[in-house]
Amino acid sequence: MDDDTGQGDDVGKVSSAAGSVELLTTDGPTVLRVTGALDLALAPKLQQLVERAVRHGDRVLVVDLTGVDFLASAGMSVLVRTHREQPGMRVVAEGRVVLRPLQITRLTDELDIYPTLAAAVAGR
Repeated sequence: MDDDTGQGDDVGKVSSAAGSVELLTTDGPTVLRVTGALDLALAPKLQQLVERAVRHGDRVLVVDLTGVDFLASAGMSVLVRTHREQPGMRVVAEGRVVLRPLQITRLTDELDIYPTLAAAVAGR
């Protein structure tokens, strides 16, 4: 993966009316790029691609939320469940729309949050 552009091989994409999740394989961690509303409709689709990545033996997952414009409790639930099952999960989050719900619920204390995709991929 090119850390600056976020490019990788698209191995799966699922969508709902309000958003999508792409599973990208890279030379490093597997990236799940979420766009749109991570709500009750899209959360199960994120879970589906997380499970696909785990079945393929991916130990480090990066969930990129920089394209998310709404983060519902259903989406946060998937993040918590994934983090507990895959302690190496990293979350890319920036901006008030995504960070504020994570802060209010104190998930910023539990999840490994990174400001950019490049930082999450590098683990720094």
